[in-house]
Amino acid sequence: MHVPDHMFHDPAEVVAAAGAVAALTAALRPRRAAPAAGDGDGRTLVAHPERLASQAATAALVFGLQMVNVPVLSGTSGHLLGGALATVLIGPRRALLAVASVVVTQALLFGDGGIGALGINLWLIAILPVALAAAATALVRRRVPHGGFLATASAAGIAALLAPPLAAAAFTGFHALGGAARVDVGELAARMVGIHLAIGVVEAVLTLAVLAAVAAAGERAVPAAALVSAGGLSVLASSAPDGLERVAGDLGFAVTGGGSLLPVGAEGNWSIAAAGLTGAVLAAGLLAVAAVLVRGRAAAASAPAHNRPA
Repeated sequence: MHVPDHMFHDPAEVVAAAGAVAALTAALRPRRAAPAAGDGDGRTLVAHPERLASQAATAALVFGLQMVNVPVLSGTSGHLLGGALATVLIGPRRALLAVASVVVTQALLFGDGGIGALGINLWLIAILPVALAAAATALVRRRVPHGGFLATASAAGIAALLAPPLAAAAFTGFHALGGAARVDVGELAARMVGIHLAIGVVEAVLTLAVLAAVAAAGERAVPAAALVSAGGLSVLASSAPDGLERVAGDLGFAVTGGGSLLPVGAEGNWSIAAAGLTGAVLAAGLLAVAAVLVRGRAAAASAPAHNRPA
């Protein structure tokens, strides 16, 4: 679900972008207190989520899996959002940064989601799914404190199942407030949530499959899965329209997305696999830069007052 430019009025895009920046800033602000559960306290599936390599590998994995559109229903495809998967792997704060890096890379280099609509896409693909996964995992850990991998995987599966329909419902709300086309809100909600419930099943299956691989093979499975998805499975992705494209086409408010800065496809200079691997590396690199900046802010905030620059 990547919203293109011109599907929303400009003021709506600006408000969504400002809200996304505020939400990301609040979520990633330096904390003096102990980290939240699952954010580097030994309760993530990756043993050392604080390592840049682990975070970068997770961003690359999410990018690669988002390239793999799987057929769902008739003439429709869907791909993983990745918030639940990333949250269980490296914790919610780092997951938010990882998925946001993927969304930004896709918009800037691949034309997958408009630049003007970047704020809306950050809400739908990064902020809401990660928040849902963080809430689900926290709830399960409180109810089953010694549940181990099974409890964690269950929480991730539930969050992955619900993330696409949640994003679809949020899109409907955004569109009702600032959509450029007049569409019956009830019909839009029914079509979007219905299709994305089916996509949620795909996301849950993929999420659990990756988590099982990481549990069995260790965290080295994360970069391996990123390589396989971005450089291999992406070539097999369905060309059918995704859920949003299908609904927009059926209800008459589809718009043409922006072009890619990288010439991808049969007539381009890059194969889909090469573009996928390049995008995964760039998303990982952007994540690394962002993570270093966040660490710098955290270090400055935790320094004694007399050691801070005037």
